[in-house]
Amino acid sequence: MRVSILTIFLVILLALLFTAGVSVGSAGRTSPLRALHALLKGGGGPILHYRLLRTSAALVLGAGLASSGLTMQYALRNPMADPYLLGVSTGAAFGVVLLFSFTRNPRPELVYVNGLLWGVIAFLIVIGLGAFMGAGPTSLIVAGVSVSYAFFGLIILLISRSASAQRINYTWLFGTVAYPSRTTLLATSAIIAATTILMFAAGNRLYALVLGDEVAESTGVSVARLRLAAVALSSAAASSLVAMAGPVGFIGLAAPWAVRLAIGSNYRAALAGSMLLGGIAGIGSDLAVRIIGGGSEIPLTAVTALFGSPILFYLSRRTGW
Repeated sequence: MRVSILTIFLVILLALLFTAGVSVGSAGRTSPLRALHALLKGGGGPILHYRLLRTSAALVLGAGLASSGLTMQYALRNPMADPYLLGVSTGAAFGVVLLFSFTRNPRPELVYVNGLLWGVIAFLIVIGLGAFMGAGPTSLIVAGVSVSYAFFGLIILLISRSASAQRINYTWLFGTVAYPSRTTLLATSAIIAATTILMFAAGNRLYALVLGDEVAESTGVSVARLRLAAVALSSAAASSLVAMAGPVGFIGLAAPWAVRLAIGSNYRAALAGSMLLGGIAGIGSDLAVRIIGGGSEIPLTAVTALFGSPILFYLSRRTGW
């Protein structure tokens, strides 16, 4: 009963925020009913269609980060795990900065592909290092942190030494859905849909990991193979999101944690709830930066970090961490 009530509440809140996202912007406010009527009729002009694309990107971003973060927390048995733990965010960011170092005004699709590619490369490096260290949760975390710092250092070197790299929009480096591309949004949505379906299919086995490796093995789960598959799915989703919108912090960490506190540790129920709450956080954060920034763009992480840090502290107090 509690799960049903929470789900209905989150769905209604998500619908209200999505409507607000289409109605609010620096070009002025539009009546929500008028905006939805215009979009359903196929009209509304470029402003409403831009807001629709931007709000959709924020929804996909938040939901994808939440599903990726939840899966990473289960796979590594660590409530502090987030989608970027294994280095995909800094890897993807390095790929984009590297592209700007050698290309003037690259197409959004090329930026997306390069970010996605280097996010995958960073993940593969982490997996290789983790396997060398033993392939356990701690080994993967240590390898991920090490690779993240290495790529972060390379990003600083590129930006400080290359005038071309300095042309990159700094808001992207801290997360934004202000410059959406229909192509990259569709590609990201497809990746998030595919990874989420696979995550949901493996729900019972992922839930077994919470009980410990030995217990999971006794139920017939191949722990090493499942953990690798889970972190691969999570990292693929995170790479696509970073390639589309840059790194956005806290949503992938806090949303799954809050949902698990509210409804328990059943993976499939937590996955659905986390994606709803993540979508709410994504759209809500984008609305906040639009209102605060006025006519200028503010990175999403400015909002998610300010609101996320006290929420994270509260959650840690609730769980005794």
